[in-house]
Amino acid sequence: MKDGPGEAPQVALVCGLARDGGTALLERHVEWPWSLPRGYRRAGRDGPLTVLPQCAGAALLPGDRWRHRIEAQAGAKVDMISAGALLVHADRKRPRVARSDWELMAGEGAVLRHLQDPNVLMTGARMAQRIDLTLAPGATAVLFDGMCRQSPEAGDAGGWWLSDLQVTAPGGRVLLRDRQRVSEADLAGIRALPGGAAAFGTVTMLCADRGALRQAFPEGPMALRDCYAACGAARGGAGLVLRIAARTGGALDRAFHHVRERLSP
Repeated sequence: MKDGPGEAPQVALVCGLARDGGTALLERHVEWPWSLPRGYRRAGRDGPLTVLPQCAGAALLPGDRWRHRIEAQAGAKVDMISAGALLVHADRKRPRVARSDWELMAGEGAVLRHLQDPNVLMTGARMAQRIDLTLAPGATAVLFDGMCRQSPEAGDAGGWWLSDLQVTAPGGRVLLRDRQRVSEADLAGIRALPGGAAAFGTVTMLCADRGALRQAFPEGPMALRDCYAACGAARGGAGLVLRIAARTGGALDRAFHHVRERLSP
């Protein structure tokens, strides 16, 4: 599980259309510490295939590098979910970065929704996340990305969080780049401001039918309990981005659930 160049993904999944016309898991490669129950169609044949990779321990350790590769072939509908918040550990004696990399591919007309729960960072944790999404014409993608500290009142122990998203067309043209970074010192300063935000999330929605998307998520402030949230156009007109600043990690989790309900097929 330690970092190393050129390593293959520990979780590699290919989802596509089955003989009955619904989405099915066509290929899989899963290594320890991951396991993968069979996907399920909670909305019937025409709905998305829900896939839940599960990790032993449900924690990302210093020096770990998790690698995921998920492909939704043309016409497939896939919801990637998690079993709960991911705890990111720290090692104050030997500080190292915990890494999580995602390579996502949505084929022509596919729907790929990466509906992950927030990351919870222990005091002093250092996390770097990279998400590379290849979006074919007519494809839809929804990406959840959130974080909070396990102990928001704790002092600065040198921890930080970095999330780097890049969306490209199949030929390599960059459609969207979103890079976020915050240190524990930054989070302590933000928490001291009026409103006291302590958890932060982003929902990136990329869709060919942007009219329907804007109906469900109008641009401007969005009412979410114990949160300040606002939705706006992504750079280059690729879709919409919803930013959420929540008072607590629990408030951010509730906000994510509310957004999932709006997205439900």
